[in-house]
Amino acid sequence: MEQFSSETNGYNRKEVNKFLSDIIKETDEIIEKYKQQEEQMKSLQEQIDHYQGVQSTIKDAVVEEESNHIIMEAKREASEIINDALERAEQVEAQRRLLEKNMEIFKKKLKLIMEQQHIIVDKIDELEIQDK
Repeated sequence: MEQFSSETNGYNRKEVNKFLSDIIKETDEIIEKYKQQEEQMKSLQEQIDHYQGVQSTIKDAVVEEESNHIIMEAKREASEIINDALERAEQVEAQRRLLEKNMEIFKKKLKLIMEQQHIIVDKIDELEIQDK
C-alpha cells in the first residue's frame, strides 16, 4: 500500500494525483491487454473452428473414397462371378449339345441293329417255312 506524505489539508495532492494517474494507466494497460487477449482468443477459436471444418471435410472425403473403393471392389467381384457363371453355362451347354448328338447317334445305331435283327428274324422265319 502506498504511503502519502501529509499536508495541512490532508495528503500531498501531487503524490495522490500521481498515484491515481499510475493506477489509471496500469488499469488501462490491463484492460488493453485483456482486449488483445480476448481478440487473440477469438481469432484462435475461429482458426480451431476452421480446422475442425477442414478435418470434417477430409474425413468425409476419406469415407467417400473408401466407400467408392468398396463399391468398385464389389462390382469387380460381381463381374468375376458373372463371367465364371457364363463360362460354366457355356460349358454345360456344350456338354448338352454333345450328349444330344451322341444320343442321336446311339438311336440311329440302335435302329440299325434292330433292323438288322428284324431282318435276321425274318430270314429265320423264311427258313423255317421252307423246311416245312
